Amino acid sequence: MSILIVRCDVLTIDKYMDEVLKNNNNLKSIHSKIESLKVNLAEKERIYSYYLTTEMDCSEDFSRKHSYNPSSVSDKVQKINFSTNINRQFPATGTKFTLGIRNCNFIGSSNNNSSLSSIGYSIELEQSLFKNIVGIYTKTEIEKIKANLKSDLYKLEYEKQNILLKARFTYWDLSYLRTVINFKRLSLNRTRKILEWNQKKYSMDLVEKSDLLQAQLALKSKELSLQLLCEEEQKIKRQFNQFLNISSPQIDYEIEKFKSKNDILKDLPVPNKKNTRYDVLSALECVKTAFYEKKLARKRMGADLVLKGQYKFISNKRSVSKAFKSINRDSCFLELRYLLPLDFKLRKSIEYNYGLVEVALEKFAEYTMIQENNDWVQLVSDFENSKKRFGILIEVEKIQRQKYEEDKNLFIRGRITTTQILQGEQTLDDVELDILKNILELIKVCEQVNIIYGNSR
Repeated sequence: MSILIVRCDVLTIDKYMDEVLKNNNNLKSIHSKIESLKVNLAEKERIYSYYLTTEMDCSEDFSRKHSYNPSSVSDKVQKINFSTNINRQFPATGTKFTLGIRNCNFIGSSNNNSSLSSIGYSIELEQSLFKNIVGIYTKTEIEKIKANLKSDLYKLEYEKQNILLKARFTYWDLSYLRTVINFKRLSLNRTRKILEWNQKKYSMDLVEKSDLLQAQLALKSKELSLQLLCEEEQKIKRQFNQFLNISSPQIDYEIEKFKSKNDILKDLPVPNKKNTRYDVLSALECVKTAFYEKKLARKRMGADLVLKGQYKFISNKRSVSKAFKSINRDSCFLELRYLLPLDFKLRKSIEYNYGLVEVALEKFAEYTMIQENNDWVQLVSDFENSKKRFGILIEVEKIQRQKYEEDKNLFIRGRITTTQILQGEQTLDDVELDILKNILELIKVCEQVNIIYGNSR
């Protein structure tokens, strides 16, 4: 459990999100995965880096006669071979390159203790003329790896966005609940005054007992409603702290006040889609991955013509006997190899399967794009409709408040019943709560626009 220390009087939404980014373990996990994927491409490209191979072997050779010593009856020669190669495949052309050095030593001849040391040099090039001409195969393989990694990155970024969005929603839900609770307490006080008036009138025999009971029932109903809201607040507090990696349900600091109805309209920006949603980008990269994989499979299973060339240079530095002199020998060869798989039916079936995968991912990408477009249209529609409702609710609230004040004066003078004043009180409460709900809806729409479609990337 981490401990949140905030050096401020009010924990604003921006400060809260900073703490979420700093403390939330789920976000830390996603961030680590994102950083891991970013370096994963370099790891995949290591197969096209230079690498060194070294080999050494030692053997003993027993023979009765050697060409350099015909009179020898039995001789033992220890032989050591040591070779080193530098290898690389160039992704730009697909050419495989090998530079080799080989050293041979004959040591410990039982007849003359002589040794022969030779060093050989070689350069070898191999080029596919069908599959990987001008690096088509290697370039496609790299592009497939990039597309796959991008798809995974977009998925993680989308997951991260949704966590941040839920955290912001939780912050505003808590602010909304606290505002509603404060409002309910004020409403409870108004109902308590109505009950006191009824008690006074009942003691003077000016109202029936049913009016008194109705006022008492209204007060208890509002107390119950307030209690339920307080319980809901505790749930939201736990969610609020969970994003901060805190297990305690207590919040010992103030949060930003819920926006008032006078400020909400002027502060809300018009929805503007500036970015494509990350799940759509991920789906499009999956389509690219399937396309490249189908292309690679066709190359892998198809015929190939391979050109291979090698040049060797061998130098004998010392000879075992005088019969051997230092000699230099050069050699080179060219090889042209044709490969043709004969499983034509199986190849066709496999290619068809890769085509089905590509089509499936294309359809899913189309579905995701349509879904994103519908979600955006709905988001804009929600904003516009909520804004229209908000304007109407403001006018209704203004009229209802005037009516309630008039009803209250009439009730004090005994011109209307308890039922009528309580109905007016409840109607005013409902309008006020509808306004607060409308404000919350507008705020959440704007948060979605900013986080999912806006510039918060």
